[in-house]
Amino acid sequence: NKIKEYKNRGVFAGEMLDKYFTVAPNKIVSDIGSGFGHMRAKIESVGGDWQPFDYVKKIENAIIWNLDNPAPDEAKIAGSVVFLEVLEHLANPFLGLQNISNHIEQGGFLILTTPNPSSSKNTLSLFLKGRLYAFQEKHLEEHHVFTPWEHIVTFFLENCGFEILEYAIVDLSYKETRDTNFKDFLKRKIEQFIEYRNPKAKGFSYGIVAKKK
Repeated sequence: NKIKEYKNRGVFAGEMLDKYFTVAPNKIVSDIGSGFGHMRAKIESVGGDWQPFDYVKKIENAIIWNLDNPAPDEAKIAGSVVFLEVLEHLANPFLGLQNISNHIEQGGFLILTTPNPSSSKNTLSLFLKGRLYAFQEKHLEEHHVFTPWEHIVTFFLENCGFEILEYAIVDLSYKETRDTNFKDFLKRKIEQFIEYRNPKAKGFSYGIVAKKK
């Protein structure tokens, strides 16, 4: 089957909330890595009770949660969790996912996106430079410390009590970039060939929906 594609993480998460929120076990939607609250309006539009968490408080109502630890005492058990572009920042990703699993009610949903190590840009960079495009030393400043290969993330999720429901291609913004020279043109053609050979090489990120068993 053709893998579904989404323009960005917000569009993906929004459509997954539309699809799964009505069958979630409760109305609490935990927004882990809530940032400045960009998902609040969408969560509330589907009838969800927005519960924001972050590692650093960027908005007043965010609850601080270091994912190396269980959810804070004041946290309400979630029926759904939105977890966008956070996993790659975790030094202990399996522990973080286990703590998230313990925070979700049985039958609840995890909507996750994370950078795609198999993307055409990463694949080409690995061939030319011996390192992934999005996971170089300079990206340590952004705390990109975990390379989230799909098979490893799937393994972690399944061992944390989740069933994988969906996989999606996320963030195709690079396709809108125009070539400015022959080198850019050549790189784009190679990336297109890589994506032709491997459909999962499309997208800067990928998305997963998982259900707590």
